Amino acid sequence: MAVVVTQPWTVPTDLVRDAQVVAAARGNASPAYGLVSNLGIVAMLLAAGAACMALLLRPRCRDVRRLLAWSLTLTLIVALDDLLLLHETAAFGPGSGFVLAAAYAIAFLAFALRFRDLIVERLDPALLVVMFVGLGTSAIVDVLVEPATRASVLVEDGAKLLGLLAWSAFVARAAILTLRTDRSTADDR
Repeated sequence: MAVVVTQPWTVPTDLVRDAQVVAAARGNASPAYGLVSNLGIVAMLLAAGAACMALLLRPRCRDVRRLLAWSLTLTLIVALDDLLLLHETAAFGPGSGFVLAAAYAIAFLAFALRFRDLIVERLDPALLVVMFVGLGTSAIVDVLVEPATRASVLVEDGAKLLGLLAWSAFVARAAILTLRTDRSTADDR
């Protein structure tokens, strides 16, 4: 975020906001619009690919398979939402953004509760804490700060990116650890 704020070429908020939102507000387009925002989508798609690969190699543990399937599904839904801006209220009407944000919060909370023992024992719960703090902060700033200011946009979208990167790291790490564990178990035979 320090680089985004201090670079001299583009308005910092144009880099972190969704490209379509910036283009609509400015009445033009630029490849720089949404550049930082799109990093979250790329990270989620890479994590989804890792989860998909781990699932295709059929982990032995049924709970791990379920965790990876949930992770893959949540990741693809959120990536698609972020890409198509489904969370923006203009997509469906007034209040739809709030409803989608609440649905995502419930889905991620259900995931964390459903797999809490596996997460604590074998994975990294700290990444999930960072994800919840980042996405929660983003949602709170989005709801409470109206009209948006330069600072609120940077905090909101910076926190969102942090949350998405933490989630992506969690999913990719879960997939890698699953593959490593299954491989070492097979090597021991």
